[in-house]
Amino acid sequence: MEKNIIKDGYNQISELYNARRLDKLTVNSRYFDELSDYFPKQGKFLDLGCGSGIPVMKYFIERGLLGTGIDISDKMIELGKKQIPTGRFICEDMLEYEFEKDYFDLIISTFAIIHVPRKKQLELLKNIYKWLKKGGMSYLVLGNENVEQEIKENWHGVRMYWSYYKSEDYQKMLDMIGFRIIWEEIEDLPNGEQFYNVILEK
Repeated sequence: MEKNIIKDGYNQISELYNARRLDKLTVNSRYFDELSDYFPKQGKFLDLGCGSGIPVMKYFIERGLLGTGIDISDKMIELGKKQIPTGRFICEDMLEYEFEKDYFDLIISTFAIIHVPRKKQLELLKNIYKWLKKGGMSYLVLGNENVEQEIKENWHGVRMYWSYYKSEDYQKMLDMIGFRIIWEEIEDLPNGEQFYNVILEK
C-alpha cells in the first residue's frame, strides 16, 4: 500500500518537486561543499531515492564521480535522464533491487528512507553497508521522530506516506551493523520537522 502511495504521489508532483529542487540547487551545493572533505573525490556513487537527480547526482557527477540513481517514480526518473544524461538511472523499488556487494565508494540518500516502513529500514541499512566498499562513505537523511506510520492526504496536493525512528534508535542500528559514525547533526526545519543527518564509514 505505502509503495503505491509514494509512487503515485511523486509521479503526480514530479514537475513541481523538481522545480523546487532546482530553486534550492545553490543552497544544496554549498551544503555539500561544507561536507566535501568527508566524501571521496573519485569512484562510483549511488543515490537511493534519487528523484530527478537534483541536487545529489548533479553535484557529484559534476565533480567527477560516476553516478547511479534509483527511484520508484518513473516520472522522476524520466526527468533525471533528461537533466543528467551522464547518470545511470534505475526505476525500481530500492527495497527490492540488489546491487553488487562492495561496489560503491559513496552511497547517499536524502529524504527517501523516511518513506520506507520502519520494519524494513534495518534491512535497507544493512544493504547500504553491503553495497559499500571497505572504507566507503555514506550520507543519509533520516527521520527524528517515533512514528510507525503517517499518511497525509494533502502533501503538495497529493497523498504521501512516512515512517521514522528517533536518532538514538538509528544510532544503535548503525552501530550494530558495523558503521562508524563520523559526523551527525539534528536538522530543524522552519515547519517544526526534525531530521537526523549522518555521515558513515564502512
